[in-house]
Amino acid sequence: MTATTELFPYPATDHREPRRGRFHFSPQAGWMNDPNGLVHYRGTYHLYFQHNPHSREWDTMHWGHATSPDLVHWTQQPIALHPDVHPGALFSGGGVVDLANTSGLATAEHDPIVVFTGTQGVRGMVSLDGGYTFEPLDGGRVVATPPGGESRDPKVFRHEASGQWVMVVWSDDDGNGVNFFGSRDLRDWAFLSRFAADWMFECPDVSVMPLDGDPDRLRHVLISASGGYLVGDFDGREYVPESDEPRHVTRNPGVAGSDYYAAQTFSNAPDGRVVSLAWQGGNRGPTWTGNMSFPVEQRLVSSADGVHVHSEPVAEIALLHRETHTEHDVAVTPDGVPLGADPSAPDADGLDVEVVVDRARSTARRLILEAVAPGGAEPMATYDLEQHALDGHPLPAAGAATLRVLVDRDQLALFAAGGRHYLAVNRGLDDPERAAELRLRTDGGDAVLASLTVRRLDPAWR
Repeated sequence: MTATTELFPYPATDHREPRRGRFHFSPQAGWMNDPNGLVHYRGTYHLYFQHNPHSREWDTMHWGHATSPDLVHWTQQPIALHPDVHPGALFSGGGVVDLANTSGLATAEHDPIVVFTGTQGVRGMVSLDGGYTFEPLDGGRVVATPPGGESRDPKVFRHEASGQWVMVVWSDDDGNGVNFFGSRDLRDWAFLSRFAADWMFECPDVSVMPLDGDPDRLRHVLISASGGYLVGDFDGREYVPESDEPRHVTRNPGVAGSDYYAAQTFSNAPDGRVVSLAWQGGNRGPTWTGNMSFPVEQRLVSSADGVHVHSEPVAEIALLHRETHTEHDVAVTPDGVPLGADPSAPDADGLDVEVVVDRARSTARRLILEAVAPGGAEPMATYDLEQHALDGHPLPAAGAATLRVLVDRDQLALFAAGGRHYLAVNRGLDDPERAAELRLRTDGGDAVLASLTVRRLDPAWR
């Protein structure tokens, strides 16, 4: 470490600046993009992320670091990986907790936490103090080199059936795709296979999910940076998908810097939960650029038209619920109904809104959710009551028509049909001093809400 290396180069903040989300993580200062190395260790969630701490623009990647006891309240920590200290290009990658000490690196106090990063060759970094500081693994040597000209974004998962760790790395070997490597000890890696697909670009993640909650029906979900995914099986060498056509986690797949990109799941999450968050590139404040989406818990659910990943806000959001107000039999007309109190104050609270539509008593053709700003109303979602579809996507025939919306100043997240439909966006507010204001209105008649529940949220920042 050089004398000029600074590991906490952040000005003080009260986390109340214009545009900063009250319960979405954003860095104290500097540029942020992809989440990296997400792990849970001894009661603490570790969020690492692509980071330039010295500017609001992308440059000279570090790994920033924040911790949380509950996925909601985050504390920024000193920089975890620094280009003055750690070798190679510190681009995106994943991490694992080596609970069985397969690496042989454990101490009396801590299990090894090993993270992987690099371009055109993967390097490992190991922490023996619970994820706060890292040293290069085996002197910083390259442990895996995918074929092809360009490669990056290693992610590692445990494959118990074959008794090995498996690394998935993106590369452009004759087109987009990922390469699988295997290791018994996280240190020596052997090439296993390649899975090629045009849509499989950057930041791959593999999650092991029980189908319909059945632990005897595990599936491997392969996800790309844009949120495209396939459901299949990994047999210890090759990935075999159940279909060739990817579905998408969100209804707004995008490119780098869009509203949802480079999502990653936490390794070693308690109770086998699959918890994911993504980079949102549209948020920009006085001292920072970028924020993370609110964490969601993902499930794999079968339906008449195949198997889908469902995403819903983690249950820990209830830690922020301050007050709840529920109304029944709410009439919605073309003039609209506001959802929640007027949030015009600069320190307005966030909202967690849930709407249940009574289809049988509704005559409207469409129910429209809008975000209202001084410059006008921006449609966020349109529910077609006649076709029972959300923005053109058919909803399951069974069950109530339910919409849930998280409102956090510049950030909105929408969930429908038990999380089968998920939308996460940065709104780019016309007036940064105003939080989002939601309104429901109809087109072609009236609608009845069986219930409207509005929960006001405390800020997550302490």
